Amino acid sequence: MYSQLIYFIVALMLFSIQQPGHKASFPPLPTLLAAMGIVLLYTSLCRAAFRRLLFAAWQDAPQSALSYRYHRMQSRLSIVAIGVFALLVYFLNIKFYLQLIPGFQKFLTLSEASGLAIYLLLLGIMWFFSYPVYRHITRSELGITEFMKGQFSLQAAILFPWFFLSGLLDLSEFVEATSFLKSDSGQGVSLLIILLTFILFAPFFIVRLWGCRPLPQSPLREELEGFIHAHRFKIGNFLHWPLLGGEMPTAGIMGILPRLRYILITRGLISLLSIDELKAVVAHEMGHVRRHHLLFYLLFFLSYSVMLYSLSDLLLLALFRSDAFLGWALKDDAIHLTLFSAMYSIPILVLMVVYFRYIFGFFLRNSERQADLYAMQLIGHPYTLIASLKKIAVQSGHIEDLPSWHHFSIRQRVEFLLRSHEDPTLVTRHHRKLYGMAALLFTTMAAITFGAGHVEDSSLVKNWRADLQVEILTEEILRKPENPEFYAAYGGALLEKGRIAEAETVLLKAMEKSPRNPTILNNLAWLYATSPPPHFDPARALELALAAVALEPAPHALDTLAEAYHATGHHQEALQTIERALAADPENKAYFQGQRQKFLRALESSQKTTAEESDK
Repeated sequence: MYSQLIYFIVALMLFSIQQPGHKASFPPLPTLLAAMGIVLLYTSLCRAAFRRLLFAAWQDAPQSALSYRYHRMQSRLSIVAIGVFALLVYFLNIKFYLQLIPGFQKFLTLSEASGLAIYLLLLGIMWFFSYPVYRHITRSELGITEFMKGQFSLQAAILFPWFFLSGLLDLSEFVEATSFLKSDSGQGVSLLIILLTFILFAPFFIVRLWGCRPLPQSPLREELEGFIHAHRFKIGNFLHWPLLGGEMPTAGIMGILPRLRYILITRGLISLLSIDELKAVVAHEMGHVRRHHLLFYLLFFLSYSVMLYSLSDLLLLALFRSDAFLGWALKDDAIHLTLFSAMYSIPILVLMVVYFRYIFGFFLRNSERQADLYAMQLIGHPYTLIASLKKIAVQSGHIEDLPSWHHFSIRQRVEFLLRSHEDPTLVTRHHRKLYGMAALLFTTMAAITFGAGHVEDSSLVKNWRADLQVEILTEEILRKPENPEFYAAYGGALLEKGRIAEAETVLLKAMEKSPRNPTILNNLAWLYATSPPPHFDPARALELALAAVALEPAPHALDTLAEAYHATGHHQEALQTIERALAADPENKAYFQGQRQKFLRALESSQKTTAEESDK
């Protein structure tokens, strides 16, 4: 399940980053035929791969080896499916044709669901051909329809968080947001609230999506309820988990709030284990809650999101330092935009895979071990838990040594439990290792995030950004010389670079094309208010700034007007105007307060000079 989550994240990222451009890579019919050919090749690969495994099963291959090869093949074909998906999106540019779907470009949920549907189709092909091998390994009586339904049901729960979040983002487009909610801080707070709301209340919906039902009243349920009550552990319910028809011998826990916390147990596990062994499994699931693993995992995802957000702009800016990359980004054709998207996505994907597959995987494995240790300590010995693990391994196809990036193998779990029972200091050492590594990781991520913010605010990066803006606007003006907005932005970029004479020429030319454009008026006013002689012209700056604010009283325009008042010696008016800008844009509070202090000092100095002259 964790592996598939990563695959879905990769597929979503590949799909969302790709830019289809204004032209298709190939005409509709060749695109359709090529897509069908690629999918058929993948279908043939899946069929051949699982037929080889089925042939090995007929030749009485060892169950453990067959299980290992089956799970490894599923993992490999899931990765191949991502490659096929990337080929369809990046080479054939099918996203260009998907844009024809009504609402595709407007609604995030619809656009990305289209991409996920294609990836799910590829996974469905793999599951279809894997079914005979699965049935042989597990000796399952589950039909192909129920097997496929179970696979898609499991993926639906994985995708539920994405549907929830993207749906809310789409709905937010129809809500008039305040200035705070439009700011970066406001959006961060909103996202955090949404995530916490989802984490707290999603289990209620997910268990219903899976079709879970309460375990019927029976001596087994009474024993399990008595067990958790004896240890003061509260849940909403014990539920039957119909995973793959309920045959798979497994259990899980979901939810943080006690009333919306559920322990899920499959029918296969109930029929396999004794009551004492089931109690040991329940104790393991209790350990995840008592050790706060669910909140721990949430912190991992939030930390990664914050770090990626802080690094994404720097990564893009670094790539734009390459003339070739910048050239690809400025082209309209699908080929160059595809190259641009691919180059941008590669480092992000590498970072994501390393973080989740290796770093997060380390903490997942050790959190599972910590839950095992909790169960051992709660019960007083590890033997019933060990017995349950061994039975599960045999029932699942002798998977004692099956490797997993998010779980230690069952043999490793059993051996560590036995060693810890003999030497209790191993328990304390394991806790220290896990918490120490977590503290190191989060400290490192905080330092990276903090450092990225400082680098982004450095003069070097600001200079890079200004250079990039000049290059982009130069290209845009060459392509669309009649657009005054480009001239306005170009003049502002030149001004930021200190090329004042060029900026004035460009902005005056832009004002001839559009004399009532507030951006042009504002940029020219700032030039005259802040530049050294011979370009310093306070009266002209005030005239232009007043005109810009009359057309569009935005915070940046008010800032320019305040600067113009300051340049003309109207310091009281400058203070009043910057107060308006501060009220309209609290996100830039530090900058506006700095401006306010500057104007206040100028006012006090002016008043002092006036008083001294009066005394004379």
